[in-house]
Amino acid sequence: MKLPETPGQDFDTAEWDKRKRNNKRLGYLIGAIVLAIFLGSIWKYRPF
Repeated sequence: MKLPETPGQDFDTAEWDKRKRNNKRLGYLIGAIVLAIFLGSIWKYRPF
């Protein structure tokens, strides 16, 4: 059985650049939230 060939896709570079930029922003936001929770937990249980 021969599979049908799929047509080539044209990638919109502007769309992919926008997605990459949004993914970076999302990563920075999640990283900041995780860091804030970590520092808050250290502050709550400080030994002094």
